[in-house]
Amino acid sequence: MKFLYLLLFLIVLVFGFVLSILNSAPVKINFYYGWLEMPLSFALLAAFILGTLIGLSSKIWSNLVLRRRYSKLSKEADITKREVSSLRTYPAKHIN
Repeated sequence: MKFLYLLLFLIVLVFGFVLSILNSAPVKINFYYGWLEMPLSFALLAAFILGTLIGLSSKIWSNLVLRRRYSKLSKEADITKREVSSLRTYPAKHIN
């Protein structure tokens, strides 16, 4: 299995290297305050890395919110279990 991952990684690496060589023409990226000129392959790589970082940060934030919610609900469930178990220890009154 490791061999397949290594082979897939090498194929993607070679494919990316070939694409970066073929797309080495400079591209102007216009910002509000100025512009930046860089090769197309670097611009695509920067956009990919920036998108990955934004996606991972939103996933991490979502995960933290869900963990906090899980912790709160787990504590509430423990309190409820203790209450129910304490109610079961009291003798039941017979109503006639």
